[in-house]
Amino acid sequence: MSLIWPATEADVVLDQPRLHALVMAVGDYPHLMGGVGPLAADPFGLSQVTTPRFTGPFVAEWLLTSLNNNTRPLGSLEVVLSPPGPIATPAGPVMADRATMGNIEVAFNAWLKRCSARPENASLLYFCGHGMAKVSQYLLAEDFGDPNDADIWKKCIDFDGLRVHMRKCRARTQLFFVDACRETPFGLLAQIDTRGERLVSATFNDPAVPCSAAYYATTDGRQAYGPDNEPTYFSQALICCLNGVAALRKNGKWIVDTFSLSNALGQTMAHYARRFKLPLSCNPDPGGMALIHEAAGPRVVVAVECTSAVANDVADIRLANGADVVHSPPGDPKPVVEDVVAGTWTVAVSFPGGQFPTPPPEQHVFMPPVFEGVSVP
Repeated sequence: MSLIWPATEADVVLDQPRLHALVMAVGDYPHLMGGVGPLAADPFGLSQVTTPRFTGPFVAEWLLTSLNNNTRPLGSLEVVLSPPGPIATPAGPVMADRATMGNIEVAFNAWLKRCSARPENASLLYFCGHGMAKVSQYLLAEDFGDPNDADIWKKCIDFDGLRVHMRKCRARTQLFFVDACRETPFGLLAQIDTRGERLVSATFNDPAVPCSAAYYATTDGRQAYGPDNEPTYFSQALICCLNGVAALRKNGKWIVDTFSLSNALGQTMAHYARRFKLPLSCNPDPGGMALIHEAAGPRVVVAVECTSAVANDVADIRLANGADVVHSPPGDPKPVVEDVVAGTWTVAVSFPGGQFPTPPPEQHVFMPPVFEGVSVP
């Protein structure tokens, strides 16, 4: 089933403002390279992906257990996942439907109907899987490329078109997360008429959406990345930001809104690029102001390193805030990039081999979203 929470359609609250979420995670592509089905006439150089099967449950779990929005708490969660797997819920694991185009359309229609129940609602759509770009951003369903289909473009989503036509949805706050590549494969350039399914259609009589925020895992023309058999770097950075790195102090609360998330996500991905030595980037488009989440407290992504690679190799770096300690001994990768609680931290750097003089410890106040600039010796 695609409705993961609550247990039945009858349990969905429709008469009060809610955030309704749809998570689509596609890693199993039978008709792309390495798949179990007949190979696509042109697979566009695309093969199987290991990260979506971990990213989908990762994002779903955060929505179910951590989303805190008193104005619009979670109202429902739809998930399609390829390969299929269980999603942990408060009532126990629920098996998600495969992310075929048919199942995506069913889940999307149910999600759209709930989102449209009230203008005060928020809609959230998260896609993780293969993406391509040519004029528009295309997101590929599990069964994309089936050589038995006369028109393969009916098995992918035209995301840009979907976002525009979501003005059909009555929810005045709309959040989109595109965790996919935005490259243009050579074979895509040869296509005469590239298009995808918008899944929804609107007219100029439908009102413009006050807040339509989209967050892309990479910039136009570039790849998105993730570690094998783990959630993507973008999803890790997103959850890190929602948990407090993107939090701002307002009226005594630490809140994450569409603009604070944009800033923090961009800076966090830049630090992840340093940590993982990859060309990571993102492209936030906040598209209006809206509250997303109230964090338990502020957190900070810190980056600490020495001024030279030689010093980094032999440095022992320790960050301490009471019982909280981050330790990077000699030989560990530098810079030290960690997500830590905000506050006053002591930064101590030593060189056990005596290659450099040990400077005195320094105290610094770490405040969100990021902290860097301690460079020694």
